Amino acid sequence: MGENTDGDQAGTTPPQRAAAGAVVVSTFEELAPALPNEMAELRRKLTHWLGALPLDAESTHDITLATYEALANVAAHAYPDGHGWARLQASRAGDAVTVTVTDTGCGIPATRPRQAGLRTSGGRGLVLIEKVTDQSDIDTGGHGTTVRMTWRPAALRA
Repeated sequence: MGENTDGDQAGTTPPQRAAAGAVVVSTFEELAPALPNEMAELRRKLTHWLGALPLDAESTHDITLATYEALANVAAHAYPDGHGWARLQASRAGDAVTVTVTDTGCGIPATRPRQAGLRTSGGRGLVLIEKVTDQSDIDTGGHGTTVRMTWRPAALRA
């Protein structure tokens, strides 16, 4: 996928540094099949990328948790026929970390039908994402879904 490398970490672009006072930008991007084990691998790669940023443990946890919820939704819901892809993009620009999860699946229906007697653990991922982000936006429809999440951790404001 034309990945840039930072040492042995595929999928990351090393931070771009300029003169004192300039904004530091770091990016991450991966594309993977929308399968549960692949989503877990994307989470691990994102966690590794986040480890290079000056983040506190709580911010890293929130970013990883919300991102995995979005990725898990792709694996569980985006492709009813079981075939599709998830794109994970992350960037740090100044005091903000933005993570975007994109698919080209069926979109999120306005109302999700539930079958009587069917016990699921679903329905809380998007609520959780909203609670742990500073800002989240969802664009969904027949073209797929994009979940964009932004955090402004105190550690990046220094």
